[in-house]
Amino acid sequence: MTTIERLLKIKGPLISSELAQLLAKSGDMSINTASQNISRAKEVLRIKGFFKSNQSLIYLQEHADEDLVYPILAKLMYEHGLKYWYTLNALQLHQGIISQQYLTSYTNYPVIPLKGHLPFKIVMQKFVSQNIVIFNGDDYILSPKLQAGPRNGMMNKALETVKAYVLDSFHSITKNTGLISYNSGELFAEYGKFNWCFKGLSPVIGLRNNENNFGYLLADILLGVPIYKQDVLFFIAKLEHIKSFKKAPRLLPFLIVDDMDKEALELLKQKGIIVGFIGELFGAKYAETLKELLTILNNAAASLKADPEKYLDLIKQLKVYNEGLLGNIRGTLFEYAVGHIHVIDCQNMEIGREILDESGTKHEMDVLAVYSDRIVIAECKGKKSQVEEDDVEDWLKRAIPAFRAWVEKQEIYKKKRLEFEYWSTGGFDADATDVLDDAVSTYRKNKISYFGPKEIRQKVKDMGNKKLKEALDNYFLKPAV
Repeated sequence: MTTIERLLKIKGPLISSELAQLLAKSGDMSINTASQNISRAKEVLRIKGFFKSNQSLIYLQEHADEDLVYPILAKLMYEHGLKYWYTLNALQLHQGIISQQYLTSYTNYPVIPLKGHLPFKIVMQKFVSQNIVIFNGDDYILSPKLQAGPRNGMMNKALETVKAYVLDSFHSITKNTGLISYNSGELFAEYGKFNWCFKGLSPVIGLRNNENNFGYLLADILLGVPIYKQDVLFFIAKLEHIKSFKKAPRLLPFLIVDDMDKEALELLKQKGIIVGFIGELFGAKYAETLKELLTILNNAAASLKADPEKYLDLIKQLKVYNEGLLGNIRGTLFEYAVGHIHVIDCQNMEIGREILDESGTKHEMDVLAVYSDRIVIAECKGKKSQVEEDDVEDWLKRAIPAFRAWVEKQEIYKKKRLEFEYWSTGGFDADATDVLDDAVSTYRKNKISYFGPKEIRQKVKDMGNKKLKEALDNYFLKPAV
């Protein structure tokens, strides 16, 4: 074992300057010699290009295996590379996965070239090239090589759908109250070379530089997570960049939240930023319903286990107060319904668990139910249209092999029987049904089952759960014929 390895084993991951000091002291050499030895060391891993003075984070593979790298990386970026830290903080706030659309707003990287600043795409290329994050074309995902744990893509999409719905409501308020010009509101728009969740041209007299030179209303949104002082720094940084421009316009900045730490609130008020609490903007009932929805989405399996019918009550509330939002998250709520059917007897459950296969391709387990003797992985389609043959073929040939390989690597699951299910509220077309029937009869390794409207109704009828049956009949399933 080399001295560098020994120091890292004792101290954990280190910034290169600190490691050089320790190495110089232990080997009675100059800092410069120690730095050269570290730069030539082949027994270590490193992350570089994000820290002041061309420093690197040095670590061992065992640190990554034990999930020790990410917390130290985030701390060091905050101290030595703040402009890059915004990416890590946004990912951390959103459980390690966030769409590109939102990440452009939650960081302070320009989306249009700006002198002295690296643009968003270049910054994110650095993160991807260093294997800190993975980009799948839509979402940025914290690399499992740095931090293990499930990534829940479906829940993330549902949460982002909720945010978009709130932004639409905010658009209506600002338009109807005259805070913005009637046709000027935009979601996910650029202003001042940075992206914002909402932008509108404001005719309010106090924001005008003259009769025809209006100001702007700019807003971002953070929902469903605890928000502390450091979490609002991206918003302040974007505003300060714009204020530094010559002939900077007058702005009306909003940060829309459901809750916030006192210290963060005081900082925003000090900076002259309006904090738009959901309850104050849209009313107590709107805020209460939204809070319940966010709680359920953030704690899917735990919510089902603790109170399996709570989401059914929420469906009724959403149907009255937010039917548009209800329609947009229909697929996610159907996963809850399938989870509800399993949760009565299973020992453990996850909803929306994402895995990566050996090629780095993402696969999602809509429902993962762990029983005493078996594992059930369910595909759930909460759509009105029928599932077609191509979808079934993709599930059989791409998804199932990836799930099977993943389960085989899990020590606690190895000895359990593995089963696969396909649930569809819209049923299956004739070709898809033929393919599924063939799979049911020919698959030897694993049991395969599929459920259309008729089979789903029968399952729920056998459970004797009138509330679930009512929700399925009134919301998810086509009328029985």
